Amino acid sequence: MEAILKVIGPPFLVMNGFVLFILLLISLLRRFIAAYGESTLTINGEKKLVVRGGQTLAQALFAEKIYIPSACGGRGTCGFCKVRITVGAGEALPIEEMLLNYSDVAAGYRLSCQTKVRNDLSLEVPEELLAIREYKGVVEDTKELTRDIKRLSIDIREPKDVFAFRSGQYVLIQVGPTETRAYSVSSSVRLKDEIQVEVKLIPNGLGSSYLHRLGEGDEVTFFGPYGQFFLQDTHHKIICVAGGVGLAPMKPIIEDALFRYPNRDVELYYGCNDLADLYDHETFIALNEKAERFSYYPALSELPAEPPRGYPIEEGFVHLAIERNLTRGEDSEAYLCGPPLMIDAVIKVLMAKGVPEIRILYDKF
Repeated sequence: MEAILKVIGPPFLVMNGFVLFILLLISLLRRFIAAYGESTLTINGEKKLVVRGGQTLAQALFAEKIYIPSACGGRGTCGFCKVRITVGAGEALPIEEMLLNYSDVAAGYRLSCQTKVRNDLSLEVPEELLAIREYKGVVEDTKELTRDIKRLSIDIREPKDVFAFRSGQYVLIQVGPTETRAYSVSSSVRLKDEIQVEVKLIPNGLGSSYLHRLGEGDEVTFFGPYGQFFLQDTHHKIICVAGGVGLAPMKPIIEDALFRYPNRDVELYYGCNDLADLYDHETFIALNEKAERFSYYPALSELPAEPPRGYPIEEGFVHLAIERNLTRGEDSEAYLCGPPLMIDAVIKVLMAKGVPEIRILYDKF
């Protein structure tokens, strides 16, 4: 017997120790998770939801079909998912303090993707977010617009209700089991049973890589519409400024403005790196010739040795094209979409031209 124990003793003791460790770990996890129990979320002082504790607020709301926007997959880097917690907010995390200003934190704003549901919470959710719906569609067509930008036309299959959005708004497209990414709707507001999005391929980008792989017949789930970046109902001249794929939301804004407002002038300033990146160029040339109130100013940071003949293309960054061509700035409102550096430079030029800061709307990506 002693000989047998000498042979099997050490492995037997190691195995027993491992099993005991696993059982202890499971017991601790159960106690930790169970400690949260159920919590009640009170939405806007009226709607009450009983949810499982321990999950993030974003996850709890999503499970209840309240689709808070997010463009970073819950990593706390986009700041889109902030909500105001009026009761039970707790201390803000360092990652929240980096994205939210002091007054927002003091008022109870938190990132729902970073806030764990550990107790009852009362929160404010804008009514427009409560109206967000889930849609399922099928890719009807794809088109390569440039070497790295692809357009997807998505036929909406469910629900069959009209998808009503404001020109300039965006949708969240599901690109993984728990991941969504934001893309501007590039199609007309009058196209009710289909949407189009334009996607720039980002190296190792989860969302863009997924969408660039899709083809005709593939299914798509999306949520929307979202955003305060949309055409305003005013009398001002409209200045649209786009960089690269930032052109996407400008197309419905321009189409909508020309259709609805016969007395409002519209100008498009479109900046790209080189000629290969300039898409829908011929469409805007044709519109410039057809629509008396529309003006088109393309700009390339790198003009080819022999610029294309016909329509003039300006050399340099897009903010310089605005500086050279914009008039009546004080009677204008502006819509900007593109990289942060471009938008910052454009805002300075617009304000120098007399465009009030309050009438400059932008969407950085």
